Amino acid sequence: MKNTKALILDTTFILPLFGIKIIMDDDFESDLKQVWRNGIKGYDVYLPSICLIETVYKLLNVYKKTNDFSILDRYQKILPTLLNFPISIFNCELNPKVSMIASIIRHSGHPDFLDCWIAATAVALDGVFLSEDIELKNILTKIPETKNLTVSSWDNFKKKIRKEK
Repeated sequence: MKNTKALILDTTFILPLFGIKIIMDDDFESDLKQVWRNGIKGYDVYLPSICLIETVYKLLNVYKKTNDFSILDRYQKILPTLLNFPISIFNCELNPKVSMIASIIRHSGHPDFLDCWIAATAVALDGVFLSEDIELKNILTKIPETKNLTVSSWDNFKKKIRKEK
């Protein structure tokens, strides 16, 4: 039996695959490529399916500014590659527990229901939620259903896995 922990990724961590730049540390994109190719030892990596929908919306925002079809075409070109990575896609919108927790998070003040679904996935899977959303993290600490959730920034998570090696 494998002794692994669930690691739930926020949408931020797939956007570079679709050509949307995310400003983090200098090694962010190369580190992400390693995660996508090899996974992370000791973790089962999950991507809530709603992250894919959120990615399409982000691509649509870029497309609106450029009217360049290649922006829209990125999704179908990259999706097969993403689906072959060592990650599991979790259909959060089809899970009643996740949906209930997401509704509680929304009712507690977080305005973006997609984020609520993603965070609720981490609660339901009893995992570590990898997110840069400080506002969401603060709300989660105040909700009984989510207060014990481990939320980590990319920087803190990198430090943790380096110590574990």
